[in-house]
Amino acid sequence: MYKLVKVTGQSMSPTLEDGDYVITKKPRLYRAGLLYVIEHIDLGRIIKRLERIEDKTCFFVGDNPQASTPSSLIGAVEHQRISGQVCLIISPKGLRRP
Repeated sequence: MYKLVKVTGQSMSPTLEDGDYVITKKPRLYRAGLLYVIEHIDLGRIIKRLERIEDKTCFFVGDNPQASTPSSLIGAVEHQRISGQVCLIISPKGLRRP
């Protein structure tokens, strides 16, 4: 099942810009370097890049160090909190893969 999610903020710039949309799918595997939508307990819905996996938890970073929540505040994310893997970006520049 695919979902459409609107990007808000600049934390993933230049990859994702405020107002872009992403199409996501339910992740089957988790791979470092890919973009995921997280339903974070404290931060709400966020889109971040998977940095690494340790045991059954994932650690994420933003692409824009000046505007992104630090990975230390995001903390370890359990797999069940990851609601989607970004598979397509819709922006004023057109459609593209992440």
